Amino acid sequence: MPRYGKIVVIKRNGTDGIVFPLTSTSCLFGRKTECDIRMRLPWVSNEHCKIEINENKEAILINLSTVNPTQLNGACFEQPVPLKHGDVLTIIDRSFRFEYPLQSTPKKRRSESSKDETLQQVAEVELLHKQTSGSKNLDAS
Repeated sequence: MPRYGKIVVIKRNGTDGIVFPLTSTSCLFGRKTECDIRMRLPWVSNEHCKIEINENKEAILINLSTVNPTQLNGACFEQPVPLKHGDVLTIIDRSFRFEYPLQSTPKKRRSESSKDETLQQVAEVELLHKQTSGSKNLDAS
């Protein structure tokens, strides 16, 4: 099952609470029993907001409530908004942090010895010198 990110409940004391993995392309917040994240507060709309994953695997936040709009990082919004890692969405007085999944970063290959590294740097300097020596108009700025 693909994982598009996670939604972390931010407790009232500011610490992290329950984590909801985002495994489908849509996550609905609201009061209805069909909602993925259900909030049983009378001020929350039946369908308050949703996060949709687009074809580029980008999370988009969509506000569905006109009475008590969802806030993103403390500000209201009208149009769907792309989410960034660490964005905080707030519904009434409950906050959630969106996080993209961690991407494995390729590790840099290390040289066998410092001698190999020095030889590589000398070769790069020589190549650069050959490329620029043919050009008479060098920009000194």
